[in-house]
Amino acid sequence: MKIGVVVDNELNNDKRVLREIEILKLSGNEIFVLCFDFGNKLNSPGTDISVTRINLKKKLKDILFLFLNTIPVYEWLWSSWIETFILKNKIDVLHVHDLYMSRAAHNGVKKTLKKVPLILDLHENYPFAVTTYNWTKGFLRSRISRTKDWVVKEREYLFYADRIIVLSDDFRDLLISRYSELSESNFTSLPNVPDLSMMKGTGSLPVTNLFKQNSPVLFYYGVIAERRGVFDTLSVFTDLVKEKVPVNFLLIGPVDKKDKNRFYSLINLKEIAGQIHYIPWINSAELPAYLNIIDICIAPFHKNPQHESGVANKIYEYMYGAKPIIVSDCIPQQKLIEKHNCGLVFKNLKELHDSIITLVKDPELRSIMGQNGLEAVIKDYNIETIKENLLQLYSNF
Repeated sequence: MKIGVVVDNELNNDKRVLREIEILKLSGNEIFVLCFDFGNKLNSPGTDISVTRINLKKKLKDILFLFLNTIPVYEWLWSSWIETFILKNKIDVLHVHDLYMSRAAHNGVKKTLKKVPLILDLHENYPFAVTTYNWTKGFLRSRISRTKDWVVKEREYLFYADRIIVLSDDFRDLLISRYSELSESNFTSLPNVPDLSMMKGTGSLPVTNLFKQNSPVLFYYGVIAERRGVFDTLSVFTDLVKEKVPVNFLLIGPVDKKDKNRFYSLINLKEIAGQIHYIPWINSAELPAYLNIIDICIAPFHKNPQHESGVANKIYEYMYGAKPIIVSDCIPQQKLIEKHNCGLVFKNLKELHDSIITLVKDPELRSIMGQNGLEAVIKDYNIETIKENLLQLYSNF
């Protein structure tokens, strides 16, 4: 089967898309990819994959995307590119990523005059998520981007697809409750679980002495932003240091532009000097090495429709590192943690404070919960255990 994958980025750093491509390729399908080229140095995403890259300046792409709900040039261009892509490569099934690409894909297929099934892969709860992005903030940007339009447009864009992939059964059930015409048979759940074969390395750390004292280390990995609950955690951590609780805090990840000044002012407070360390970026292959030197992981995401669309990939990576996890009460991650007894759940800052203290003071509990998480990932939450969901979807075409 000739499968066309369409994604409006450069592909090479999109773990979810690359994992799906690998699964489909290894099952004997021919994979063709249509994506952007922003002028960066890019390696091939893999052998036996045909990649068509659209040369476009990243700034121009961002401008076109900003105007998507006002003057949909972005959709017009993509529908044309997709039409050419389908005809040139004789695509049998089109697999498009993200809600906002659905109509362009539908129109592109329609112009070919061919019956090409459309699979829509939802990476997030887009109608809500887009309202949280900084590029939609401000008087002028908000009026151009018209983010509230997506609440209405979601129905239209979902119904262009023949099948829909979601991150979790919870998100599937939410969409079914919202749109009664949809049924469970329309959906395939494909959580963001890790490829365990890619997490074997230990590597050597570029920083050997991160902290001045030998105390348990709290760890956050990922984008640093208000919506991710990082500032809530920093506030609680600062209180713990003042209370003389023996705990350190390691954060790794890029900071949202809007939050940079606030973040740097907080981590440079004299009160927490020597007990906090920040690293802007690491290669994902280095993550296992860092997991070896930390004690408690945290996913403090704010409870909202976006964070309840599925479980973040980092949760499974934490589990595979055999570390206990403190999570906020976003439903999918709360269910996961409670089901496998691999961490603690908090609903407010007091509970977050107490959860950290509980795990700091009880190394045996940390060990038990960490082992529970590791066993769960090996048994149930990895590419090998969920790939049949994707392959079964394609067996219907």
